[in-house]
Amino acid sequence: MIRKVLKIVSWIGIAAWFVVILGFVSSESKQVLCNRLDVKLSDTLVHRFITSSDVRKILEQADVDLQGYPLEEIDTRKLERILEENAYVKNAEVSTDISGRLEVYVEQRVPLVRILPEGKRGFYLDTEGNVLPLSDTYTPLILLVSGKVADSDPELRKFCTHLSEHPLWKEQVVQVYVNKEGEFELIPRVGAHHILLGNLDEWEIKLRNLELLYKQGLSANGWNTYGTINLKYTNQVICTKR
Repeated sequence: MIRKVLKIVSWIGIAAWFVVILGFVSSESKQVLCNRLDVKLSDTLVHRFITSSDVRKILEQADVDLQGYPLEEIDTRKLERILEENAYVKNAEVSTDISGRLEVYVEQRVPLVRILPEGKRGFYLDTEGNVLPLSDTYTPLILLVSGKVADSDPELRKFCTHLSEHPLWKEQVVQVYVNKEGEFELIPRVGAHHILLGNLDEWEIKLRNLELLYKQGLSANGWNTYGTINLKYTNQVICTKR
């Protein structure tokens, strides 16, 4: 019985000690000034739409008090909202620690395709379908879609997503051109041919047919044998020699 009482008293003592320590830390944190700003970015080796300097500049232009001011007076959620207003920022997380450090983590949006509509200013679509403006300082090496492109086409994004993720097409197809009739043409990286896809109806079947041709036909007859590969008609592949 005495041992049980002592055990309970010990746990009460430990809990009280934690309360005192937490109170001390809380009291100390109220006096800590922000003395350092660290910025971390996601995917900097892949995409560089925004830099650490850009993040610092955004916060400076927002006219918020940071370095030299008490941490408890810094509204981290407000800073996150300011950063997330940037078109290239998908998510921002701001945190502080007892040393006076303010850490800013920024997750960049991932561009899927660059779109250059005929007679209009170009833009990017990211992997979530968001429109991103073209950057003056960075051009990602991604799929290009040009010509008579519709500004908003969910099927086009689905099609481009497939091209960008497929192990063959992400290496082979470098550009998609939409002609005046609204038909899609694919420009390959390897081979002296161009590919007429037609519209996007049943594009999955058309691409499967093209993949079979690549693996069974062109690998045997040569990549420069044909000038045109026509996939406009489902379940037909019409090849025209150069």
